[in-house]
Amino acid sequence: MTVLTSTPAKVTELQRARPAAAAARCTASDLLRWAGLAEHANEQTDRMPFATRRVRADAALVHEGTPFEYLYFVCAGSFKCVQVDSEGYEQVLGFALHSDMIGLDGMSRGRHASGAVALEDSTVASLPFSEMMSASRRLPSIERLIQRAVGAELLRRSDTQYLMSAASSEVRVARFLLHFARRQNALGYSDRRIRLRMTRRDIASHLGVAHETVSRALTALQQVGCIAVTYRDIELIDTRLLQDIQRITRGTWRVALRGGDGADGEGGRAMAPAALLPGMGSMAARVAGVTARAGA
Repeated sequence: MTVLTSTPAKVTELQRARPAAAAARCTASDLLRWAGLAEHANEQTDRMPFATRRVRADAALVHEGTPFEYLYFVCAGSFKCVQVDSEGYEQVLGFALHSDMIGLDGMSRGRHASGAVALEDSTVASLPFSEMMSASRRLPSIERLIQRAVGAELLRRSDTQYLMSAASSEVRVARFLLHFARRQNALGYSDRRIRLRMTRRDIASHLGVAHETVSRALTALQQVGCIAVTYRDIELIDTRLLQDIQRITRGTWRVALRGGDGADGEGGRAMAPAALLPGMGSMAARVAGVTARAGA
């Protein structure tokens, strides 16, 4: 049964901007709490509503090149942010999770520089940009929300550069898993068991390697006891070894963990031979054993 309600004579810009597909509303206070800024919520933000929108898995939330009007706050679910070249190749720039904001790249030129596609059934809050700017001049809490979103986006771009700086695909995958586990832990979930909503092809595009390379890298990391893989569910078994692998910046990771000189440690110093690092002897032995079996 449909319930009809009267409409106020004066309708704010924010209310007029509600998307037709919206099924519910949330408030600015909700967004602040989800963003970890609960202390900034107040009566004014309680009275600031935003329309929410359900986005089905594989559906596009934002199309690259379209006019920039909204920012989208991820209330639930996850998205991949993509750019498509003239030949139709899709480059995955990153992944947006709960409390991330999508669309910030449109602030510069007035058009979205990338698209966003849902990795699962997801929900976003639609934030009219002009309304947000107006509110930020009156409410410091809204200004803080935008600052946090921009800062988080810059940090993710920096993290992506770090992922891409590794020469070895196994090192890139190790860094990706540790980074994703930290993001998941920041949301209150386990940092040991992660579910990858994205496909292996999405990960490969993000890391700049071939699709098959990601599968081989996951298998290699599983063989040395770093992780356990069950399709998209991954358990981090030996995070210490995974962290040692993700610090390697030159050469092959197997040689580095056996005590070779092809890797750098933190601060640019060469990593010590396995025998000189507590616990690294057994780790190096595992790597050597897997290498020997692979070469047999």
